Amino acid sequence: MLDHRYQTFLVLATTKSYTQTAQQLYISQPAVSQQIKSLEAELDLELVHYERPKLTITPAGQELAAFIQRVQVQADKMVTTLQHPQKTRQVTFSTTLSLSEFLAPQLITLLQQHEYHDINCQVTNTQAALRAIEAGTSDFALIEGNFDKQQYGYEIVRQEPFVGVVAADHPLAQQAAVSWADLTAYPLIIREGGSGSREILENLARAANVTFAEFPQLITVNNLSAIREILRRGGGVSFVYRSVVADALQAGELKVLPLQAGQLRHDLDLVYSRDSYFATAYQEWAQALRKL
Repeated sequence: MLDHRYQTFLVLATTKSYTQTAQQLYISQPAVSQQIKSLEAELDLELVHYERPKLTITPAGQELAAFIQRVQVQADKMVTTLQHPQKTRQVTFSTTLSLSEFLAPQLITLLQQHEYHDINCQVTNTQAALRAIEAGTSDFALIEGNFDKQQYGYEIVRQEPFVGVVAADHPLAQQAAVSWADLTAYPLIIREGGSGSREILENLARAANVTFAEFPQLITVNNLSAIREILRRGGGVSFVYRSVVADALQAGELKVLPLQAGQLRHDLDLVYSRDSYFATAYQEWAQALRKL
């Protein structure tokens, strides 16, 4: 949709190398340089700052590259839709691990009701989900982690309680009130790096002036079923979305801690490419999820 100079600049912004850009596009290095200079002159912007041997993309260049990437992804999707109308009944989305436990199945049910023939759900972490949107390998994502709200389109699906949890017979479960200082006497079960839930917990602990180093043990687990089982066995304290442990709470196996401070309700978002042609559909799905 954009002329070839924009595509050349996007490759250059990715490779940070005139040589690699020329190789990828099968053109000469002087041709790459000429196209970039022509684009800068037309836009009256410095996009690239080059002091041998280092090439730097300017802030204006970084914004332009992100815009070109979005346009490229949307253009490809539009052309595919026009060429193959039946592919409008296909959808690929990413979801973080926590939301794969309760929100993603609800969305899949909605998509089934709308007669989508091919539904692909990719479970990953927040950062990988955002990268998939940028690359166009995912149409949208369900995430609970933090993201740049200026860079993406998004809809808040709901606000979910993020709670501290222990086994029902754990010593902390017997207390009428619990402080963060009380928690540091027991092992802390946390999610892996890159997880939105871990980032939220780190922020909670920091607000309470507590570090992970103060806990006697840190147990990192990237599987929610395993975390629930460790909790049931009295293996420590963890923080999860309430819906993740709803069945265990109802069965009396786990208990939410009565923390005096540090509890919160966190936004769960449906995130998509900014200015997406398909934004209306994503907004409708988010609205439907809110009603469940």
